[in-house]
Amino acid sequence: MVRDEELNRLVRYAQGMGLSVRFKPYVPYSKDQAEWHTDGTEIVVFVKKNTSKLEKILSLIHELGHHKSWIENGRKIDPKFEDALGDDESKRSRRIVYLGELNDTQYWEQIYRDTDCRFNPYILHMHRELDVWMYEVYYETGKFPTHKEKDAKKKQLKEKFRC
Repeated sequence: MVRDEELNRLVRYAQGMGLSVRFKPYVPYSKDQAEWHTDGTEIVVFVKKNTSKLEKILSLIHELGHHKSWIENGRKIDPKFEDALGDDESKRSRRIVYLGELNDTQYWEQIYRDTDCRFNPYILHMHRELDVWMYEVYYETGKFPTHKEKDAKKKQLKEKFRC
């Protein structure tokens, strides 16, 4: 019940910023759990049968961070960032994507507070650190971490944040 209310508040928050939010079935073998359209019109969250409400919430917070950054930049996307998206070959492009992702995480706590989320804030911090690490791995290697590597990092972060 609490997660449903949080999810609804996040959707209304997005709609208040002019976004539509859709939940679509996850595409197998995709690296994307969600996407923010760079024209500032929509967020799509990809869900599996076992996607938890908290995972949906965290995906929405991630994508809303991109939207808030876009608003702060005059509703314009940095052309360098847009060109870098999808260019897995160039380390320079991957660095631009990594730095953009890192920058946009600064809005997560504000979104968490604005939408009166009730889940433990350590989960948000843990998810942010995991997300930044994944993009750092992508920047360095050109590939995102495997599920096994991601699970190991999650375990390490759970230990760190529960202390």
